Amino acid sequence: MGSDLSATIKEKYNDALKNGDVVFTQSSSTKHKDAETGTQYLVTYAPSLLKKPERGDDETINRNPFAEPEPELTVDGDLNDEGEYKLLLNKYPVVPEHALLVTKEFKPQTSALTPKDLFTAYSLIDKLDDEDEMIRHMAFYNCGVNSGSSQDHKHLQLLKLPEKFLCFQDKLCSGQESFIPNVHTEPLQDGKLSFAHFVAPLPEDSASVDEDLLAMTFIAVLQRALTFFQDWTNEKPKMDVSYNVMLTKQWICVVPRSASKSKQMNIGFNATGYVGMVLVKDEEVLKKIQENPHIVDELLLECGFPSTAGEATTQYHY
Repeated sequence: MGSDLSATIKEKYNDALKNGDVVFTQSSSTKHKDAETGTQYLVTYAPSLLKKPERGDDETINRNPFAEPEPELTVDGDLNDEGEYKLLLNKYPVVPEHALLVTKEFKPQTSALTPKDLFTAYSLIDKLDDEDEMIRHMAFYNCGVNSGSSQDHKHLQLLKLPEKFLCFQDKLCSGQESFIPNVHTEPLQDGKLSFAHFVAPLPEDSASVDEDLLAMTFIAVLQRALTFFQDWTNEKPKMDVSYNVMLTKQWICVVPRSASKSKQMNIGFNATGYVGMVLVKDEEVLKKIQENPHIVDELLLECGFPSTAGEATTQYHY
């Protein structure tokens, strides 16, 4: 499909929306800046999502919608004619044209991304991004029960980043040469943020990015995230391994997760929260964030792990 991919997704989405096959969630978004960390948050308020059942609430949503997806939601039933992936539309998007890269065969959402998964997602981003129009996309993977995932069939999600929105990862990687983290070179972390996150910049030229480079970079940042689950086994011996993976053309990021939802407030996070895109369903939570945007950093820490920024690799085993 090449450069026509964007037009194909748009057309499929508009038809599905018009025919009621896609249920778009109405929302309003506002930008807020955390004065303490300098982080920008895009807070999207969608109160109607309070009525939508969540994982485990209702047996009807526990069926696998990816096994036999509706033709109206299928952008490509056999991506690249390789028999490995299908590209679908999200039936309940908050952002228009939200797409899903789904394995054709059932694989669990708790399995690590393969080199092929990563490169296929990167290639889709490369086709969809438009530098001249300043259009950027992000692929993300919610892995494990505490990651904010809602389906057990392995899938990455693909969405357009908000216009003029800079994730903290963008600022971290600005002006940085690409590198693969190793025992001597740490992944990037923003020392002002309270939660652990591991970021590696990717080459500026997409022609330099192949399966091997993506796989080595991903494994290097994932290793740092998995360290937490070793370190916390005494405190929480039954902790599930969960993490979020975020991928743009500029960088890859992994965030280890300890919980999918906050206990102190009615809010949950998947990968999008850890780039600063916060989805709020509850009006009370919205008001608290508007009054004090720094509370988002505290909530992200509650659902993640403490930052290791500034610590040497040997201090956390890798």
